[in-house]
This record gives sequence, C-alpha cells and structure tokens, in this order.
Amino acid sequence: MNPAQATPAAGLGRRLRAAAGVLLVSSVGVAAAQQPAAPGPAVVARIGEVTIGQDEIEKLLQTLPETERAAVKADRASLDGWLRQRLVSEALLRDARAKGWADRPDVKARIDAATREITARIVATSYLESVSQVPAGFPSDAEVKAAYDQGKTGFNLPAAYRVAQIYLATPERDPAAIAKVRDEANRLAKQARSGDFAAVARASSQDRRSAERGGEVDTLPLARILPELRDTVARLKQGQVSEPVQAEAGFHIVKLLDTQPARTATLEEMKPQLQAALRQQRQQQLVQAYMAQLAPPAQLSIDSAALDAALKKTN
Repeated sequence: MNPAQATPAAGLGRRLRAAAGVLLVSSVGVAAAQQPAAPGPAVVARIGEVTIGQDEIEKLLQTLPETERAAVKADRASLDGWLRQRLVSEALLRDARAKGWADRPDVKARIDAATREITARIVATSYLESVSQVPAGFPSDAEVKAAYDQGKTGFNLPAAYRVAQIYLATPERDPAAIAKVRDEANRLAKQARSGDFAAVARASSQDRRSAERGGEVDTLPLARILPELRDTVARLKQGQVSEPVQAEAGFHIVKLLDTQPARTATLEEMKPQLQAALRQQRQQQLVQAYMAQLAPPAQLSIDSAALDAALKKTN
C-alpha cells in the first residue's frame, strides 16, 4: 500500500462518477443481459447476474489523471463502497426494465424531455467551444513569465520528504494475525537497520510497486503522507529507519532518504499550470465576447407584468 494520503470518500465518489460516465452504466448492463456470460476478464464485483469486470475498472482508472488515480487506488474502503453502490444501482435499473417501467407513458415523456434537454445542451456547448477556440500559440513565454512574476508569492512548495518503505498488510479484525504481522515487522525493521534496506524491501515488502524500487515511494509533502506516518517521517533524520508504524491497512517501516526544504516553485515547474490557467481565462473572455455580440444586453428585455402573471398562475 502506498503511504500517500487517501482523499476523502466524497471526492473519490465524484471523481469516479465523472470518469465512469456511460462506461460502467452500459457495460454493467450488457454484462447482466448476457446469458450465459462469455468467458472474459475476471469479475471484480457481482450481485446476482450483474457484474463489473476487471477490464472495466482498468479502463475507468486509465481515464483519471495520475495523481487522482493514485488517490483512488489508495482509498480501498471508499472504492469498495462505490462498487457496491454501482451494483445496487444497476440491479435496480435491470429490475425496472424487466418490469417494463421504461414503457410507461409518463416515464417515456420524462425520458424524451431529458433527451431534448441534453441534446440542446450538447449542441450549444460544442458550438460555443468551436467559436471560442484559443489560438494555438497562446500564451507566449512572455505572458507566462508575467503571470509567474505576478503570482510568485503564492507559488510556495512545502517541505518534501523522499521516503522508502517496507509494507506488511494486516488482516481485518484478527488480533492474533495482526500480532503475528507486528512481530514480523519488528524483525524486518531490525534487519533493515543493520543491513541493506533496499534489499529487505525487495524481498519482503508487500507493496509491489515500491518493492521493485527498493522500497522507494516518492518525494512527498507531509499532507500527502498517511496521517499515521506523518509524525514519524517528520522526526526521522536522513538515512534513519523507523520502528514499524501501524496504519489502517498494515504496518509501514519507513526510511528517510532525503529532505527538500520549503521553497518557491520555479517558473519551469509552474509553466504547465500557468499555461492551462491562462488558456482557460482567455477562452472565458472569448465566450463572454461572443455571447455579448450574439445577445447584446441593450436588446434584452423582460416584461415584468407578464412574468408576474405567469408566477401567479403557478400558485
């Protein structure tokens, strides 16, 4: 398990819902309708005949930016909860369709209205994007430099810690098994202090990704490190190995490889972020200019009397 801090469950759910879009809605529904199911990737989650396949989860995660993908993978409890919610939702939809609910006139009317609204929104939004395209060469290097100089005081980076770990997972709600893992973690910590930490990590750490790198995780600010490990990491001296620290999913033995002091981010580090922000700002300006040309404020009018009459009729 990566010691990077897991993000709140609500944020995880929002990211997964946004990334999933139609992907899991359609693919889960198809999987449920196939009888018998054709051989394929392993099933990650199931409720009755409704399934979510391993390939679907992989596709979903690939749509996320790297940092968000790491946060999702670290927050297993929320990910499990989200999978259960998806399965229950799909089971409900399947049951409703099996009973012909989508054929009811009132439901059809609501579907048609929603379809018209979504169609209109897609047409208008895509057209507006086409008429507010930002020139490919914007912003120039000079414009990025000016934005950097203007906001430089706010581009502070906190101290960061380059850490390596040996990780041992613990079984849930099994005190005897947890005690056994604790004893093994203490043994490995002593071995790592007196020998080659990287070699011990490669041989014994259960976090495959960091184990392949001799236990090295990343260079992280304290805010991105698991809360249970923050004080330990902050107290370590360079090259020092910690005692085993128990976190929610297992024990971590941490070695501090290096420390980077707090500093101001350089122009090169901020350049991609500044370019994106300036392009977004320019696009908004182009949108506002086009809308003002399309519907000049001076030509817009509202009949207050007619509006009041409409409001009274809805009481």
